[in-house]
Amino acid sequence: MKVTRVVIYPFDTSSLGGQVKAMADVELEGELLIKGFKVVASKRGGVFISYPSKRVHGGKYYDVVLPLSRELKEHIREEILKAYRERVEGEPCPD
Repeated sequence: MKVTRVVIYPFDTSSLGGQVKAMADVELEGELLIKGFKVVASKRGGVFISYPSKRVHGGKYYDVVLPLSRELKEHIREEILKAYRERVEGEPCPD
């Protein structure tokens, strides 16, 4: 499956002590829309992607979306970060 569209919603929580920089929705091949990805600030600088998750009893979070192949996981990550940089950081991303 290929990502056909990513929508970034800037949502910087750093002023409140949070680490979330943006939320993202990902569309796969025009057939499946996954909402709730997060772009999160890393403690080392930079950002990483957090998959949609659900909080359960005991305060733990579990991902509700799991790509089954490393290739798809990497493809989703790359496309979200590319869209994030274009939208938030203003960096043009070559195709």
